[in-house]
Amino acid sequence: MSETFSPTPAVADLRRIEMPSLAGLYARAAAEAAGRAVRGSGEVGALPGQALAARSAGATTATAEAYRRLVGGEAFDGVHRWSLPSVLVHVLGFPVQVALMADRRFPLPLMGLVHLSNAVEHRRPIGVEQPLQIRARAENLREHRRGVQVDIVTEVLREQADPAAPAEQDVLWTGTSTYLARGLRLPDEPAAGSSEESGRRAGDAVALPSRTASWRFGADAGRSWAAVSGDCNPIHLSALTAKALGMPSAIAHGMHAAAKMLEGREPQEAGHRWRITFEAPIRLPAQVAVAVEDLGAGRTRITGWDARRRRRHFHGELQLPEHD
Repeated sequence: MSETFSPTPAVADLRRIEMPSLAGLYARAAAEAAGRAVRGSGEVGALPGQALAARSAGATTATAEAYRRLVGGEAFDGVHRWSLPSVLVHVLGFPVQVALMADRRFPLPLMGLVHLSNAVEHRRPIGVEQPLQIRARAENLREHRRGVQVDIVTEVLREQADPAAPAEQDVLWTGTSTYLARGLRLPDEPAAGSSEESGRRAGDAVALPSRTASWRFGADAGRSWAAVSGDCNPIHLSALTAKALGMPSAIAHGMHAAAKMLEGREPQEAGHRWRITFEAPIRLPAQVAVAVEDLGAGRTRITGWDARRRRRHFHGELQLPEHD
């Protein structure tokens, strides 16, 4: 993969919070959505410079087991598996990420944001029931051909770390989630979008590899993932709640697809990197064609698509650590 992860920076403005409830954050965001629409001019202000940090009790044994059952993974029994998979670590940090985006000072509306991609460096193993600290910040507000996009950087730290200026050895996992707010623009920027995003549109027909597997997402897949992750965004829960937010049907959580992509392929000792880019949404229920390709040098590419429409849902890549 081409990404290079820079050292974790210190932050001058850090606010410590209690670990928030995702349900409460989504409810507040939905209540504020109409007010944002009335007040908004279509132009986006600056990102807040403040980062958020919260303590986490870590993944409970029950949560790890529910995750295992959902993705069909190995038991977290200290023998078959003892460290957390990357996507379960993402689940631990996600409430702090959402709290950052739900803040009134955040310039983009939480409801309606489109999840474009994730890039993760899983530096060190994290165990079940291991207490942690989570830090999240927003950066790189920029144009997209369909609006404005932003990166939310989430870091998972040892419990003893200083979240304002963690030491390198205290950073266990870092991930960048990129989101799109459609129809908005930056001040003094044209509405057409930038050359960075002027290429192939998401979901367009593309050349596809040979299928090696097939995944089934049932009509209840969104509710099943929400039960494990706490991510109760209405666009995933049912056709009725999705349609209330302008979606034709409920869609699968992108991180559910990422979890299936990585299951059985990540090293327990960590030290790996991965990324996933989301294209056409997986409308529930769905059958997803999948190709897993060994690229050599510890690299694996995973692609998922709609076999009937030949539209790609996602493509991702896993880079295993190098060993002497």
